[in-house]
Amino acid sequence: MQRIVLAAAMAALVGGCATVNPDTPPGASYSINCPAAQLEICFAKAKELCPRGYTVMEVRRSNDPIMMAVAPDRLVVKCQGQ
Repeated sequence: MQRIVLAAAMAALVGGCATVNPDTPPGASYSINCPAAQLEICFAKAKELCPRGYTVMEVRRSNDPIMMAVAPDRLVVKCQGQ
């Protein structure tokens, strides 16, 4: 139960923003996390990171209503033209 509460608190802190590992080297894939059920935020961040376009490598989205409340969506992209 404590894990669920902690995960929910972390999800609330993320709010409406996407997070990316700041140490990602050029040409590498970016793993972008965004609030559950708001994958469009991940795609917006991918456009910002990859102005020349990108290839989607992985999409993780939970279909479980309980997990959607606590687990972020994830989009992994590789930028083109870098």
